Amino acid sequence: MSSRRERFERVSREARESTNRALARELAALTFLTEQDVERLLPRKLDKERFGTLMAIVAADTDENTKLAALKDNLDEVGSVLMRILRLFL
Repeated sequence: MSSRRERFERVSREARESTNRALARELAALTFLTEQDVERLLPRKLDKERFGTLMAIVAADTDENTKLAALKDNLDEVGSVLMRILRLFL
């Protein structure tokens, strides 16, 4: 019989994995990426969230200078995700 701690850890892990898969599905639906691409390029939930931030910056209804300023302000956060996505084009 599993302990409460083991049960909690299992339930927590399953919830994280489920949330991560759902986020990958949503990102794939919004981009040219497949769900498998999203999982391969952005394996962690945090990576997917940062990609969402990047998408919001690019899709914002603002001029290019404002988008560039937002990108600059968030580069430490979204830079690694941006590099992974740009590698698809090389």
